[in-house]
Amino acid sequence: MADSDIYLPMLRTHWDALTGMYAAFEDRAPILEFDVVAAQIRAYPAGDYLEELSSRTREETKKQYQKAVAEGSLMVFVRDESKEILRSYIFPLAKGSATRSRRKENGTRA
Repeated sequence: MADSDIYLPMLRTHWDALTGMYAAFEDRAPILEFDVVAAQIRAYPAGDYLEELSSRTREETKKQYQKAVAEGSLMVFVRDESKEILRSYIFPLAKGSATRSRRKENGTRA
């Protein structure tokens, strides 16, 4: 990612909330969406979310998502309605990530 990416600092600021949301639905391998305007994080079933993408980007994004899941990574979309932007990011989740360690500490899934 370019250093000038205005969304990366936002995602870093909300990282704990993003990984917490992912942990809550991890067994369903969700796609997360960060809505910049509403300042909300939402989890969606991947299949439904991907089918709503334009035909121009759908197939490539499906491949990226499948690879991300296979590698234990998190796919996050940033939606910025004020700029008409929908951008995807893939972040590797480190082994022993916050989501996994929190689950072990609590003894249950979030």
